[in-house]
Amino acid sequence: MQSITAEQSRAARRELGLSQADVTNALGFNRQYLSDFETGFSTRLTDAQLKKLCAFYQAKIQEANSQGEEISIPFNKPEPERAPAPKVEAVRAKRLAFPVADNVSDETLAATLNTISDNDHRLAELLVLVPEREKGIFGDGDYTEDALAQFREAFSLLATNYLLIRAATGWPALGLSASNINLAGDTLLAKVIGEFKSAFDQAGLLTELAPEQEDQDAKASA
Repeated sequence: MQSITAEQSRAARRELGLSQADVTNALGFNRQYLSDFETGFSTRLTDAQLKKLCAFYQAKIQEANSQGEEISIPFNKPEPERAPAPKVEAVRAKRLAFPVADNVSDETLAATLNTISDNDHRLAELLVLVPEREKGIFGDGDYTEDALAQFREAFSLLATNYLLIRAATGWPALGLSASNINLAGDTLLAKVIGEFKSAFDQAGLLTELAPEQEDQDAKASA
């Protein structure tokens, strides 16, 4: 039986007001390992480390309760059983797929998928956070600056992933395709892509306008 579950770890940190960095710094763990454990990506923490993590939370909860808090988290209980995953053969017809434009090379597609995967990893860390509010009499003040920054980053990553997929599949209504992405012009699309330029660079999707095309765009906007 696992000494602590991902849900219990998140709940304990939330009740104690601890960040992942607070916990891993106190225990000498790799922060990414705790993040992967809590988001369900993988369990790279050993059984001994999980027991140490559980003992850490229990000691902190006992200390908090001795100071008047009322925190109760049942450890050492297995997570609820989940229905077995369907066999691959049973869901083969239900898989979601999207057509990739012919002008997208295998290298560009691989780089795009890797970029999306990197963004997903960071999104998983952000989306399990509990946004904090400013202290108030009833604890319902405005979100803190850190919480607002987390919201902005999460929405930015979601938008980035969507645009990366649409660039690979093509978006005829906007003339967006992997072979026609640039930051020229004053359109909202150009500005949005400009905000996420590093992701498009990483995916190998950005193209530079030829000088004659720049001249034409300049004349058209004059």
